[in-house]
Amino acid sequence: MKNIAKVKIKAHHEKRLIEGNPWIFSNEIENFSSLKNLEKGSLIEVEIYKQPNFALAYFNPHSLISCRILSYNSIEKIDESFFVKKINQAKILREKFFEKPFYRLINSEGDRLPGLIIDRFDNIFVCQISTAGMENLKPFLILALKEIFKNCQIIFKNNSELRALEKLESSLDFESVDGVEIPEKITVIENDLEFKIDLKNGQKTGWFFDQAINRNFVASLVKDCDVFDGFCYVGGFGINAIKAQARSVIFADSSKEALDLTRENCQKIVEKFNPDCQTSFYNKKIFDLLEDAEFQKRSFDVILLDPPAFVKNKKDLFSGLRGYEKLVKLACPLLKKNGYLIITSCSHHVSSHDLVLAVQHALHKSHKNGKLIRTYGAGFDHPIHPALKENEYLKCLTFFIE
Repeated sequence: MKNIAKVKIKAHHEKRLIEGNPWIFSNEIENFSSLKNLEKGSLIEVEIYKQPNFALAYFNPHSLISCRILSYNSIEKIDESFFVKKINQAKILREKFFEKPFYRLINSEGDRLPGLIIDRFDNIFVCQISTAGMENLKPFLILALKEIFKNCQIIFKNNSELRALEKLESSLDFESVDGVEIPEKITVIENDLEFKIDLKNGQKTGWFFDQAINRNFVASLVKDCDVFDGFCYVGGFGINAIKAQARSVIFADSSKEALDLTRENCQKIVEKFNPDCQTSFYNKKIFDLLEDAEFQKRSFDVILLDPPAFVKNKKDLFSGLRGYEKLVKLACPLLKKNGYLIITSCSHHVSSHDLVLAVQHALHKSHKNGKLIRTYGAGFDHPIHPALKENEYLKCLTFFIE
C-alpha cells in the first residue's frame, strides 16, 4: 500500500509483535511525535528491526493502544474483499458448530478484525465498533455483509464504553443501515429453546452468546433440583434448567424490564417441558436479596451467579475480587449439602486463578468445603487470539460444595 506513514517500533520492543501480538502501545513507537497529528484511524505500515514492511495496522494517536494490526501483508488492500475474506472465514468456523444461525459472527481480534463485534440473529446482524480504525472501515464492512448475506438487516449499536478511549462518540441509539426499521424485540434460538430479547434496550447486543455452552452444562446438573438464577437477565440459565426438569427455579435481577422478559420466556417453556416446575421472580439487587432475612430461609441445590463485570480496569481488581468473595459468602448459607455453586466473571482483568481464590476465601469464611469441578470460558463462536490474553475474558467456574 503506497503513500502511507510508517510506525517505527523501538529497539527491543519487537519480540511481542514478532510472536503475534496485534497491539502496539504508544510508548513502543519510536517516531510517535511525528505521527501524532495523523487522523485517528489512519492506516499505517509497521516497521520493526530488519523488517521495514512488517505489517499493516490502523493508528490512533489518542489511544494507549495506538496501533492494531490488520494484516501481515503490508501491501494488502483493506477494502470490501478484505472483509469478505475475514467474514467468510468466521462463518465457516461457526457453521461447523451451530446448526441454527444464532451466534457471534465476529469476535474482534479473535477473528482478526480488531475493534469489531458482530452478533448474528438469523438475518439480523448487530454490530459494535469500538475503535476509530474500524469506524473508518465501516463502509467496506457493510458492503461485505451485504455480499455474503443477501437481504440482511445490519444494525450498529455504538454504546460501548471502549469508544471513549478512542475519542469516538457513543450513542444509545441504533443506527440501521438503509433505514430499515429496527425491531424492538426478536427471538433467539439457543439449545433448541426460544428466548425473546430486547434489541434496543437490552445489554450489549441484546443477548450473551458466550454463555451458551455453560447454560447447556447447567442443564446436566439440575434434574429434580431447586435452582437460584442470580443476575438472570432474560432467564438464559434458569430456563435451560426448567427444560432439564428442575423442581423449582427462582429468577432474580435488578432490571424490571429484563425480568418481565424472563417471565414471558418462562411461560412457554414451563407449559411445554415442565408444567410442575415452580418459578418465582425477584426484581431486586442480588446483594440485597441474599442479605434479606426472609430470603435466607430458602435453600437450593444449584446456585447460579452471573454478575456484570466487577472489574472494568486494573485499579478495580482488589475491590472487584472482594465483591465476588462477598457474593459467594452471602450465597453459601442458601446452598444445600452436596450442592453446586456456579459463578462467572466477564472481566479479562480477573484471571481464573483470581476468581478461584476469591471463592475459596468465601468458602473458608463460611466453613464450607468446596471442590472445583469445571472451569470453562466462552463457546466456539468466541475464538481467542492466541497471542492476546486480553481476548480471553469469560470464566465460568463450577464448585461442588460438600
